[in-house]
Amino acid sequence: MIESVVPVIPVSKISVTLECLGRVGFELAWQHNPGQDLMYAELTHPDGFAVHASESRGDGVGPVVVYFRVNEVDALAAQAGTTAEDQSWHMREFWLRDADGNSYRFGQPIDG
Repeated sequence: MIESVVPVIPVSKISVTLECLGRVGFELAWQHNPGQDLMYAELTHPDGFAVHASESRGDGVGPVVVYFRVNEVDALAAQAGTTAEDQSWHMREFWLRDADGNSYRFGQPIDG
């Protein structure tokens, strides 16, 4: 059955997403030009997760929000050069935003 979910993020350029998500360890796994010089790519994280980025408006328009549930949110925030904060919805989170306005939220449940 379902093995994973891979969001497709609409971007102006693949480099926009790679620059932002590279701050938390994502790397370019592959990219493909399906035509008209509109690139499509997969970015993977060492923890085994992936996102796709598409320059084609046929795959949707943004901005979008992608939420990552993580452990060690403070360490990941520090790696990204920011800090996590406690939220009223019982999550500790930080957000990154790319130049296209897409938002990447990283959160960990607050015990209690």
